[in-house]
Amino acid sequence: MSAVEAAAGGKTVDAQLPDEIDRFREWIVADLPHDDITGRLKRRQYVIDRLKLDFSKDAARLAEQFATEDAEERFDAPTAGEWIRHNCKTSRSVAYDCINVGEQLVRLPQCEDALVAGEIGFAHLSVIARTSSALVKTTLASVFDEDDVLQHARESSAGRLWHYCLRLRHALDPEGVAHDQRVAVEERRLQFTVSEDGSVLISGQLDPIGGAALRTAIEPLAQPMGQGDDRCLERRQGAAVVELSLHSLDAGLVPQHASQRPHLQVTTTLETLQGLPGSPAADMEFSTPISSTTVQRLACDGNIARVVFGPGSVVVDVGRAVRVVSGAARRALNARDQHCQWPGCERTASWSAAHHLVHWVQGGATDLSNLVLLCHRHHWMAHEGGWKLARADDGRLLAIPPVYDYYRVRAPDSIPVA
Repeated sequence: MSAVEAAAGGKTVDAQLPDEIDRFREWIVADLPHDDITGRLKRRQYVIDRLKLDFSKDAARLAEQFATEDAEERFDAPTAGEWIRHNCKTSRSVAYDCINVGEQLVRLPQCEDALVAGEIGFAHLSVIARTSSALVKTTLASVFDEDDVLQHARESSAGRLWHYCLRLRHALDPEGVAHDQRVAVEERRLQFTVSEDGSVLISGQLDPIGGAALRTAIEPLAQPMGQGDDRCLERRQGAAVVELSLHSLDAGLVPQHASQRPHLQVTTTLETLQGLPGSPAADMEFSTPISSTTVQRLACDGNIARVVFGPGSVVVDVGRAVRVVSGAARRALNARDQHCQWPGCERTASWSAAHHLVHWVQGGATDLSNLVLLCHRHHWMAHEGGWKLARADDGRLLAIPPVYDYYRVRAPDSIPVA
């Protein structure tokens, strides 16, 4: 099938059409200088909005045809939206949004004229159409004031218009807004997909209130931490979700399961804990096997229980769990450091772990002279990240970067580089 045939859904069209479209694309901005980027963008977006308006009209006409009994068989699709999504190569939300706009135009003649005149964009029209559609389902469609909404559309962005329309709709139909929010809560979902390397891909959907709660919780945790933190916002937010989870486990905020306080559980050999050559990776629930450096980080400030196996992997002895850093030592450490000691970081003590400058498996003492508070991110950097920590003669903590340049990590600006 040729490109022209494919563009027409398998039907042959005038072979000159692509050339005519190319000439039209150039003609749109032919009178504008090449360096007038903003003018060219505005001109092209206006044309896109006009084309989307026409597209919406045809989409609504297609939806009317799907009201007939044999529509599914004739179009080989369950709905007009699904046909558009598949054959016009767009998303489901875009397809149904265009259908809705096309259906609401009969109630929004002034808005259509305003778009044609370039006073509002298609995004504005889409917001107004959704509001109109919601009110049409009630007995309050007659009180919808197109003049008022259009005036706000001319003066604001599509995002601000959406907020205004939602407040307006609540004033006219509070029960309808409450119903939509109830539905959104029931549609909350979260899916975890484990990739081949053990990384977890997360997808899901939260209602507006739930989403606001999550964003409020991670926003302070997603700020740049200390000097040299040049991570993008997305990476900081990913780390914030992990830190929020670990803090909830550390603080005992997660409900007990089978009379046990939930927490990360690692099973490792003594050789792996010591990082000896040839030792196997450790096992962690809900995770792939983890490295010895990760085991050492988790063992810095955790409970350790001895389990002795006999022949045939039969358990012959289970020792009591022992806290590496005792409660008294931790309280003294919190009082002394008060926050993460990484240069420039001020994550509070309750959000930090006790880190051994010389790990206890290497003979380091579990006392204040060998302990510092490090937040989750900087504790990871001191173990898996390859950074080294040392005390300067004046008592400052020096952070020495690794020899490699993974993710372009760099030393804090005020810290000497070895």
